[in-house]
Amino acid sequence: MKQIGLLVLALLWLMGCQNTGDDRENGNSRKEQVDSIADKNVADEHYQPSEDEIQNYNKQEITITDFAAEGLILDIGGGGEGVIGQMKGEQVVAIDISMRELADAPNGPLKIEMDARDLKFTNESFNVVTIFYTLMYVNTRDHEKIFEEVYRVLRSGGRFLVWDVAVPDMIDDGKKLVAFPFNFSLPNGTVSTGYGTVPKSEVTDLAYYEALAKRTGFQVVSRLDNEPSFFIELQKQ
Repeated sequence: MKQIGLLVLALLWLMGCQNTGDDRENGNSRKEQVDSIADKNVADEHYQPSEDEIQNYNKQEITITDFAAEGLILDIGGGGEGVIGQMKGEQVVAIDISMRELADAPNGPLKIEMDARDLKFTNESFNVVTIFYTLMYVNTRDHEKIFEEVYRVLRSGGRFLVWDVAVPDMIDDGKKLVAFPFNFSLPNGTVSTGYGTVPKSEVTDLAYYEALAKRTGFQVVSRLDNEPSFFIELQKQ
């Protein structure tokens, strides 16, 4: 059964390969200036902010409940701890822009290096797509493109499950990194970790993603706000 599933997935991937150019105009707005700063900090892997430049949040205890899913699950940003892969194992297709992150993830899922802005799958390939604390690392200008791609590869009635954190805009306060420590309780264990990212050009909270979801055609099914973390369940109409 697993071999059949992987064969079908491979065919979907090959059939779906296409160029979806991401041309952007240059500008001098504050949003673009902040995004440029964020790009520079993220691109420099040796970037070391001072203590005064880091905004530290208190550790959060988050329970991740199991969820029903038929067929393969596409997990965006599934490298690193690979939480969704830990929960769903061989049912998961984990993609990540970093092969190193995928290599660090636990075994079980099928791992593919891929950019979520240009998913190499045909339309309506999945019933469920997940993204676990990954959008916080993505430039805000790319969020809408990712949502559009997820909408495209989801089947009608399919669900998009989003776990993330509200990243504040603290550029004006001199903050260059925000750090969020977590302890995740899973159905089959616990994961203790921490995520750090750069401030955004606008606050990316639950309301921000709800508006983005509606703008890209999704219906908001459920939400859970546990500031600064949140979970939102979306559905393709």
